[in-house]
Amino acid sequence: MKITSTFAILLLGLPLIAQPDPAWDDTRSVNWPQECRQVEIPSTADQQPQAAYFFRATGDASRPLIVSLHTWSGGYDQKDTLSWMSVKNNYNYIHPDFRGPNNRPEACGSELAIQDIEDAISYAIREARVDTSEIHVIGVSGGGYSTLLTYMRTHHPVKTFSAWVPISNLVDWYYESVGRKQKYAREIALATHPDGVGEDGYSLDSLEARKRSPIFMDTPVERREHSKLYIHAGIHDGYQGSVPITQSLRFFNKVVSDHDPAADTIGTDEMLQLLERRNGPLEHPGDATRGLTHFQRQYRDKVRMTIFEGGHELLADRVLAPLNGKRVLAIGDSNGALEEGWVNQLRELRFADHVYNTCVSGNTIGFDNLGRESLNTLANADRYLEEADRGLGGLDKIVILLGTNDCKAVFDDRLAEVPENLRKLLRQIKAHPVYQRDQPEIYVVSPPPYAPDEALIPKYHGGAADIAWLFPRFREVAEEESCTFIDIYSGLAPEWETWSEDGIHLIEAGQVKIAEMIAKKFEN
Repeated sequence: MKITSTFAILLLGLPLIAQPDPAWDDTRSVNWPQECRQVEIPSTADQQPQAAYFFRATGDASRPLIVSLHTWSGGYDQKDTLSWMSVKNNYNYIHPDFRGPNNRPEACGSELAIQDIEDAISYAIREARVDTSEIHVIGVSGGGYSTLLTYMRTHHPVKTFSAWVPISNLVDWYYESVGRKQKYAREIALATHPDGVGEDGYSLDSLEARKRSPIFMDTPVERREHSKLYIHAGIHDGYQGSVPITQSLRFFNKVVSDHDPAADTIGTDEMLQLLERRNGPLEHPGDATRGLTHFQRQYRDKVRMTIFEGGHELLADRVLAPLNGKRVLAIGDSNGALEEGWVNQLRELRFADHVYNTCVSGNTIGFDNLGRESLNTLANADRYLEEADRGLGGLDKIVILLGTNDCKAVFDDRLAEVPENLRKLLRQIKAHPVYQRDQPEIYVVSPPPYAPDEALIPKYHGGAADIAWLFPRFREVAEEESCTFIDIYSGLAPEWETWSEDGIHLIEAGQVKIAEMIAKKFEN
């Protein structure tokens, strides 16, 4: 009850003066790139034609698709910076109407509008050479609202959703807009309760507004397994713009909780601190500090919340950054398969990357560990490549961290085979059609140390000496096969007892250290 009261005071303390439409709700039509053409897309919901601007990327190769969603008061012909950026980068592009401005029941998150977005994506896929593993939905302001709706509802394999200064809760935004004397309150009423709008006032249909609000929808967790959601909000929005940052922060919490009810979310105290910090104008408009990140929180590699120095806006120099993420195949053993393992730590460090994890406990380079072929990477590498290719739509990098289980006591008399097994594995990967097509960079990571025998159970005895013997030979094989070698052994060995409790598996801090070393190599 105390929390509710605190937020009420903050809202009531806002200046109750009419605020102008924000710059990113500018509905003026401007010149479009000559490469973009107007098209009409029949709605599969009611057969009504829906207009759009569309650019078909040139060339024979499949190219990414940018789905740009118009703002609250706009339509398909609204000014859109992304049209010029898409043409410049030769990305397929579509800017659909989805029933135009959000001031009538047919628009504003209706079933018709949601289906129009689906139809627009289908049209672009049908009419252009679209790399369907590279579909990116982007929107600012009301377009951010529609991006969140698309995140909740689309059945297309969208790779990234970028929602800038979005609305997530129409009920809250209605009352927030009433307090600011903005036109958006009346337009929400027109969309949800048109019969209640007249010359003497208007009213909200709260139930209908909830139905059209992303925050009250169920997150399709399984369908978003290979998708990322970026939420951006300017810290001064709500004071110098129309949408309070709590619209973004609470939606982040909702999505995280739907993925994992036990996961940490953004606390009320943190929200209050952010609300307090934004209370004032930009100190240096146009200065380099614009866009500075004040706050960032993410849940694994699924959703990231960023509060930046700015207002109700999209930062054009960052909007296409999610397209720069790399497609990574991780091949390893239990240290990569663990929940706190290096693979998930790498995902945290490099949020934009898409990492396909094939690590499995007990995995070796070339032995049937425990009598199981499923733990022999040479026997499974082709499958790993094919699964990752299906899941990611291609590969940019392959990271191999194996060798620990090849040094078990049971394989002592076969140690000399291990470097040559690594060579066979690298050559097998390079002969595969996926590698031949994409030419991903291969990173060979040295296995981590072993503890001395007295600290290990018998099945791992002799492993410390074996790992030390393998280390220079792995480096040699990697260099001879034109792969990048990453030495984690030297960085971990001097204080191995601090990084591992059982002498084999790393604690979380050690896993983070491995991920940091891999990430650093990615940057070089």
